[in-house]
Amino acid sequence: MKNKTLFQCIAVLFCGFLFYSCRPSTDTSDCPVLKVDLRESTPSIKELFSRIEVVPLEDHNDSCLVMRLTKVLPYKDKIYVVDRKIPACYVFDKDGNFLYPIGKVGNGPGEYYQIEDCAINEAKQEFMLLDCNGIWFVYDLSGKFLRKQIVPDGAACQAVVFTEDGYIAHWIYTFKDREAIRLFNEDGEYVKGYWHQPMQFNLMISKPFYHYNGKVYFSTGCFPEVYELSGDTLQAAYRWDFGDTGFNPELIKKIGNESESGSDRGWLMVMEGWEDGSLLLQQNQYQTNKFYYLRWKGYKNGKILESNTWYRNVFYHKASGRFFVFSKLKEGLTVSAEAMTDDYMLSVLHPGDFGLMKDLLSPEEYSKVARLDEESNPCLLRLYFK
Repeated sequence: MKNKTLFQCIAVLFCGFLFYSCRPSTDTSDCPVLKVDLRESTPSIKELFSRIEVVPLEDHNDSCLVMRLTKVLPYKDKIYVVDRKIPACYVFDKDGNFLYPIGKVGNGPGEYYQIEDCAINEAKQEFMLLDCNGIWFVYDLSGKFLRKQIVPDGAACQAVVFTEDGYIAHWIYTFKDREAIRLFNEDGEYVKGYWHQPMQFNLMISKPFYHYNGKVYFSTGCFPEVYELSGDTLQAAYRWDFGDTGFNPELIKKIGNESESGSDRGWLMVMEGWEDGSLLLQQNQYQTNKFYYLRWKGYKNGKILESNTWYRNVFYHKASGRFFVFSKLKEGLTVSAEAMTDDYMLSVLHPGDFGLMKDLLSPEEYSKVARLDEESNPCLLRLYFK
């Protein structure tokens, strides 16, 4: 009897140890701190980039029109583009020539109702489209439909990513009593979840994940920390420090208290914080071998400000700690990262900047711009880092 009791105690302690060891680690005491003054420090093109290539996305006789670029995903020699408004997914070569669509709207095999996000499973060389109802549409990289997987606990998801240890992570911020990050196995079975912050802090963040060097990173709009995500942990990787701007700890605490009390006041407090600058609306984050990157957006009168002048890029140089904060480069060109690799970033060329390009490009590259008009498909710029 004593042996049985002893065994039970050991079992309970062991299970408790496992539970504790699997909890996310949010300790930021040892992670790098990126100190940035958010006053503009506008660089010239030559300070950041060595050359620019123009990548006009072909419309192929209107068969692959893009109304709104939701996601741009460069992989090997191709560019995968998702347009959530149509919805549609197209594949282009590295020069912007149309290759083929992936799926289409409909009810047949490989056809979807809506697209929220896409991801590439590099291990299996498969491409996934995510429906917001928690449905995975899986294709090979040539666009051939392979399978459809309904995920019972995956509804209302906005983003998806494959982790290096084989899980599929969803971003789901709309449930009060559910983790915002939910991990599933390849059969669509729920495994575990992370991120229990009040959902007001996660509002309007559609791109919380990015890949770098084989790992997945996660961030939200109202916190300075960026985390490394895997099946085992959510570990703080680095943290932004903007001084007294952007992350007001007292306001964040008050919003959390409002959420706990069940009040709707928390939503209003977040929007007020965005408007007066005490909270930043972070939209995209990336990392390369040279830079940490952050884009934040202005917010006023209940709307995200879509004007090109109402967002800021933050480039933080890893080796030197030098940083740049800007919306336009010194030459007047507006850039904003839609995707990044160690070699380059992809940015949309805005029609208002067409006139600038003649002085910034070689004659061969400018000839691509000269053929464009406001009815053309979006045009990307590939800006190579120095």
